Amino acid sequence: MITSDAGPAVDAALLKLAQRIREEFEEAPGLRITVIEASRFWGLDEETCGRVLARLFATSFLRQSLDGRYGRA
Repeated sequence: MITSDAGPAVDAALLKLAQRIREEFEEAPGLRITVIEASRFWGLDEETCGRVLARLFATSFLRQSLDGRYGRA
């Protein structure tokens, strides 16, 4: 679960965002993207985007290549 010090509303928003981004990766299995590219693509700040991608990595949904790109595991 994604957690933050900001409270349950922020946690719920991050979980919803993680699900949306997960669905994007499922719809585009060849998608390989850096945090900076992802933040632009999804219109998010880099910190939030990085947290979501890191969470999807931690759950083994995504992998991260040596060049920093995230893609489906």
